[in-house]
Amino acid sequence: MSNDDIRQSDPISLTHMMDLDAAGQHLWEPDELESILAHQLATPLECDLLSLNAGLTARLDELNAACRPPIATFADLLYHAEPPTDLLELTKTFAKSCRTNRNAPLPDEISTVLYFLSIIVALVKCDHRITRMDDAALRYSLDWALRQPWLDGASRALFQQGQERLGSS
Repeated sequence: MSNDDIRQSDPISLTHMMDLDAAGQHLWEPDELESILAHQLATPLECDLLSLNAGLTARLDELNAACRPPIATFADLLYHAEPPTDLLELTKTFAKSCRTNRNAPLPDEISTVLYFLSIIVALVKCDHRITRMDDAALRYSLDWALRQPWLDGASRALFQQGQERLGSS
């Protein structure tokens, strides 16, 4: 599946695909997922985003040059006061490709959290919608994320900000 195919997938189908509670298959313990998420957030963006397209090096350098403070890791991006929307979209695409690729480097739960974090950060911090999902589907996804006991405090706070932004159903 090409990256263009991934970007064109139906948002409602994606929401149901990411319904991890329904899968009933838990390969990782909560403490392991907590560690994997911490590791992913500390990972340099270029390590994973270049897997989408090796030609992104110059674009990543250009986007990062405009940021103060500079963005090196996924945590730097997601917790930045003014993250570049282009980097959030690339992160969303990377996470989505991990969810649809059985040989992906991340557990489904982690790629799902990364996917929805990029969407919520774009919405909350940039006032920009980078998904075709409607508010009800986003609220459903945020509720799932907030039920995860292994979610770190900073990510949990971002999801809560997303809930506030979207309001109640």
